[in-house]
Amino acid sequence: MDSVTDSGIRAMVDAVDEARRQLRENALPKAEDRGRERVPAVEAVVMLGSLADLLEVTGELAAALSERMATHQSPDVYHQAGVRLRGEAGNLREAERRVAERLS
Repeated sequence: MDSVTDSGIRAMVDAVDEARRQLRENALPKAEDRGRERVPAVEAVVMLGSLADLLEVTGELAAALSERMATHQSPDVYHQAGVRLRGEAGNLREAERRVAERLS
């Protein structure tokens, strides 16, 4: 991305890339490790919340960018991505709530 100006996008891209790298290198291998024991329900609640947090902030970023994009199509694409990501975060929050209730 050599043509990035001082719009702040470089810092955003770097932050998103770092989050992706951390997930791919640290979290995903543990999730894919078939030799690990099953995740206890209490920990599953924590993971649901953490995934919801990730989708919420990603949705917030997409929505915030929707007003700054210069191309005609981009604002709607970013806005809709923000809506969908935050919607999925809401689904995860609901699942988190249901699992937590079963544990109470």
